[in-house]
Order: sequence, then C-alpha cells, then structure tokens
Amino acid sequence: MIAFKIIVLICILHGVCSKNIDSGERKVDNRIVGGQDAEKDSAPYQVSLQTKSRHNCGGAIIDSRFILTAAHCLYGRFASDYTVMVGSNKLSEASTFYKPDKLIIHSRYNQPTYHNDIGLIRLKEAIQFTDNIKPIDYEWREVPENASIRLTGWGKLSTIGAIPDKLQEIELKHISYEECKKRHDDDENVDYGHLCTFNKAGEAACNGDSGSPLTYNGKVVAVVNWGVPCGRGYPDVHARVAYYHDWIRTTINSN
Repeated sequence: MIAFKIIVLICILHGVCSKNIDSGERKVDNRIVGGQDAEKDSAPYQVSLQTKSRHNCGGAIIDSRFILTAAHCLYGRFASDYTVMVGSNKLSEASTFYKPDKLIIHSRYNQPTYHNDIGLIRLKEAIQFTDNIKPIDYEWREVPENASIRLTGWGKLSTIGAIPDKLQEIELKHISYEECKKRHDDDENVDYGHLCTFNKAGEAACNGDSGSPLTYNGKVVAVVNWGVPCGRGYPDVHARVAYYHDWIRTTINSN
C-alpha cells in the first residue's frame, strides 16, 4: 500500500498487528482520526460489536435481525463471542444489547488479501426499534466521485490512542478506483469491490473502525475494511455495498 508496495492489510481491528508499516504493509482500520463527537441519536443504525464488554468492531443495523459489518471482524469467531450494543453514542452508557446466533462471512472472503471483506450477523431476537434505534437502507446505486461520505465509529483517535467513549464522525471524500489504486502504488489488493475515501493526512479511519458504516444520502454505501494506519496520507479502502447488494439481499432472505 505505501509507496514501496504494501502487501496484505493486517491489524484486524482487534488491535493485533502482524506487520510493520515501515516494511510497507496494510492494516485493518480501527478508528477515526481527525473527526468529532457525533450528535446524539444522529446515527441510530450504528452498533458496537463487543467481546467481553469491550468494543471490537462497528456495524450497521440493516434489518430487525441483521447487522452489516466486515468479514474480518467475524473470521475465526463464534456467534457466542459477540454482544451487539445498540441505541447509544457512548460506550459507557447503559445500553440495549442483543446476542447473535449466526455469523455469515462472504463465501469468497480471502483472509490473506481481504477481498470480499463483508459479512452479516444474525441476531437471536429481532431488534425493537425506537427513536434512537433504527435500521438504515443499503445502497444499490454507485456513489458519485468526489461525493462527501459520512463515517461513524468508535475507532481510536490516534495510532497509539485509546478507544473513545463517544461515537466519532467525519466527512470523507469519495475518490475513484483508479486514483485509489494509483495512490496505493497499483496494489492489486485494491479491487472493484472497494470504495475508497481520502481527505488529507490526519483524517481517516483506524483501529476499531473496522466494519463501521459509511453513509451517503441516508443509506449505507460501504463498510470499513483497511488502510495505512492511521491517517498517514493514503486512501482508506472499504467494502462497496452496491457491489455486494445482491449478496446482502439474498443472504438475508435465505437466513
């Protein structure tokens, strides 16, 4: 990914990094850098995927029983490992929690390269929607180039920082596939299933933001996949929802 060829993203947002950026490797994105506190109830679809009461990944409510997230957040885990927090902008607040009964990873997810990095969580019980707990539609249309896309998540605020208590948000610019690939030195792991965002150094996703939703015109258009941590001047790379729209729809209908 970096100018001297980056290979395989590797910090599965759980904060475990197996490669060093200086050796030119990509890492899974865990946090928002350069953002701000999100307004209360401004992202009622946002969830925190938690293990042992600690934030691990983000996700979005797209159905009363389904959460959209990144496959790498689910890979190697059991449904019983996770609890899904909904309805709050603060991790420390008393919130509503749901338990999953099934983790669904895209059948062509490639763990070494993180292609097809998209997944679904099916909940044991249907979510009870309220003013601050609501689903969001997932987009089938493409996002215009240079569009401003909103990212929300509980990723770290800096590479060595802590997970924030308050939900963060930032507006990021959508850049073309061609520009994204060029900025990543023609890295073959940037593919057509991705949507890339880039503002400037110091504004990006990072550790803890994996699986978090990016929205445009009130619909989720991508989920955070990977990037060069964090906000170092390279585009962030996300699973493009329009590319996976049919997979999402048919998977929900068949489960």
